[in-house]
Amino acid sequence: MVGFAELAGRAPMVGGTLSLQSRLDGPLGTALAPLGWLFAVIARARVVAFRRGLRASVRPPLPTLSIGNISAGGTGKTPLLLATLAWLEKHGASVGVLSRGYGGDEGRILEERFPHVRLVEGSDRVAGMRQLLGATRPELLLLDDGFQHLRLQRDLDIVVVDATRPFGRCFPAGLFREPLSALVRADLIVVSRAELVSEDRLVDIWQRIHRARPGKPSQARVEGGVQARDLRNLSTGEIVAVADFAGRSVVLAAGIGNPATFHQLCLDAGMQVESFLRFDDHHAWSAEDAKSFSREQCVVVTEKDGVKLRPFASEQMWELRIDWKFVRGAEVWERLLTDFHLPVRAAQIEPLWAAQDPDGRFVS
Repeated sequence: MVGFAELAGRAPMVGGTLSLQSRLDGPLGTALAPLGWLFAVIARARVVAFRRGLRASVRPPLPTLSIGNISAGGTGKTPLLLATLAWLEKHGASVGVLSRGYGGDEGRILEERFPHVRLVEGSDRVAGMRQLLGATRPELLLLDDGFQHLRLQRDLDIVVVDATRPFGRCFPAGLFREPLSALVRADLIVVSRAELVSEDRLVDIWQRIHRARPGKPSQARVEGGVQARDLRNLSTGEIVAVADFAGRSVVLAAGIGNPATFHQLCLDAGMQVESFLRFDDHHAWSAEDAKSFSREQCVVVTEKDGVKLRPFASEQMWELRIDWKFVRGAEVWERLLTDFHLPVRAAQIEPLWAAQDPDGRFVS
């Protein structure tokens, strides 16, 4: 079986967040550190400007939840977003999603899994909200990757921290949009990819998170990762169990921010990984990309890549579909969603509540 470090050395590499990170971990990142510090100062000043009303923000007329992060690249946010939508759908909530729409992959997955959820993509979330409200009005709003989108106010902020890359410098010296101190704004912090690091490392991550939030109550440890769901053929749509690929020789390909979890899931499934082709995050797959694989090769890609590769795929191409799983603190997350959804449910049951609280929020 081929290890990740070996694959990184032998597999073709076309750009990619990990290659950029490796460069920034060296002399380049050190040289750019003053610019990273300046970026962090500007990011803090921007937050203060919105907080003091120096920059205008809009209060949505619906309960609003944001799921985001403080870093660029993959953090495991999308699986948690899908798990949140599944929970809300299970509990009868009508949800509208506002997404930035990078590359179109996450939106396509969302539409396939949740056809009844209304999705609006675009960089202007305020305009997207107005578009959602202009048609069939949902009961709740969910901002995908919305932690830095301060023009639109929210009731709750869930922030995902990647255990394999939890801390670092801000742009351009690193891959972080905001410094660690920005976590003081989070209502719930979820550490993703927890299964890929040691318990000692997790304890250290939480200690640093607590120190970054002076004056705030300690966050309960909420941790999780992903599990393989099944594999779907990109050409035929056939779905097979993960166990069916045990012992099978495969080529992996991924255009995501942090492909380590994908690689590990394939190894855990018993796949014999021959090579691993990695592209830039949100890679725009083309017919030429598909033709670069031999017709005899069994190719496995991520679900994000699959939605874009599907029009060009052969019957030898499969996507590994995944689901979020909690390893600690699931009850904390469920309680947060229950409290978030409760006013909407109460308004459905008791018209008097709706009359007092037309926006579906608690009346103080």
